Amino acid sequence: MSHPPLRFVHASDFHLESPLGGVSEVPPERRDLFLEAPFLAASQVFETVLAEGADALLLSGDLLDSELAGPRAVVFLRDHFQRLADHGIPVYWACGEVDAPDTWPACAKLPENVHIFPVGHVASYELLRDGKPVARIQGVSRTPGVAPDDSGFHCDALGLFTVGIAYGTAASPGAEGDRVDYMALGGQHHRQTVDQSPGIAHYCGTPQGRDPSEAGPRGCTVVLVDDAGQVKTNFVATDAVRWISEIVEITAGTDEDALMSQIEDRIAKLRTKHHGSELLITWEITGRGSVVNHIRSGGISDKMVDVLRRRYATQSPGAWTVGIECRAPLDVPQEWVDEETIMGDLLRDFRKLEADSDISLKLEEFLPAEYRDGSLADVAVVEPEDRAELLWAASKLGVDLMDGEEVLSRG
Repeated sequence: MSHPPLRFVHASDFHLESPLGGVSEVPPERRDLFLEAPFLAASQVFETVLAEGADALLLSGDLLDSELAGPRAVVFLRDHFQRLADHGIPVYWACGEVDAPDTWPACAKLPENVHIFPVGHVASYELLRDGKPVARIQGVSRTPGVAPDDSGFHCDALGLFTVGIAYGTAASPGAEGDRVDYMALGGQHHRQTVDQSPGIAHYCGTPQGRDPSEAGPRGCTVVLVDDAGQVKTNFVATDAVRWISEIVEITAGTDEDALMSQIEDRIAKLRTKHHGSELLITWEITGRGSVVNHIRSGGISDKMVDVLRRRYATQSPGAWTVGIECRAPLDVPQEWVDEETIMGDLLRDFRKLEADSDISLKLEEFLPAEYRDGSLADVAVVEPEDRAELLWAASKLGVDLMDGEEVLSRG
């Protein structure tokens, strides 16, 4: 049957209680931005609703922990809901893990356009246009720790386009959208469509990444429904600060200056690609060459990070280097391993330890005697899953510290 065209904005996981983190140092001129970014991103969601002329805002949970976020976040949401009410735009809110319906302060009365779904069973509303129903909106709020029961979702018997809203579902993978035309899901911070037939199930992600693990553009989803009931989803970026994880590959001939030049060229391209965004960049160096032996905490990477921060962080918008990492294996000539030198002994010992996991790493021997029976002794215990990482880090540290001295002794 023919449907009136519809337009929704789907958003979730505002987490207004959670500022940005995951970095060892924040530039003084960006500290306020780290605190404000979740609010700025959420504001852009509401601006998108108005700019798109949306029929409704679909919210699928984890907007705020009202106790941790405080009165400011409560007032922020209420005021933005009122803006939508002033334009006749309804809000449908399925609560998640941190924003259970009974946690909203009773003193902060919500506008009548806000419909919060109950916990434990699916509720249904008719979306009206000029007094006539044009869509059915169903939803359920989450009981903390329990996946919502999706058995109450169902397509409208009279053929109205049907939207479901939930903070995840109990459906098996690939079946999340089988009961409605569009299932608006929350609880994942990355954007993902998990089901496309017969209905679409979509996680819109968070409007603002919180740490380096949430790299890339973040935002909300505009859901477009044509008169045949076909659905198209468009991503709209809303993040005030964008985390970037960038890989730089080097070759055997790359020295420190050449690596710095590559990074600076990449920064220029990133600023063009993400025009207008504040960037927080983690650099991952891959490839081969002697430089990879010296990129570690306390090595040349610390100096490079300092230079990059001073050079780019004060610009507006800024490009702040979070860190420079290198997981590439050591790249040393075989003759270093074969030589009867301290370096050679070190490299041969590490190769034995890497090749034979049965060789115990008795780190407790290096603790002062008075600490070997105390709580600090736990630090010296190397779990099997940590062995490879420890050996890699220790070998890189050893080669980095000894490389210059060994080269001099050979000369």
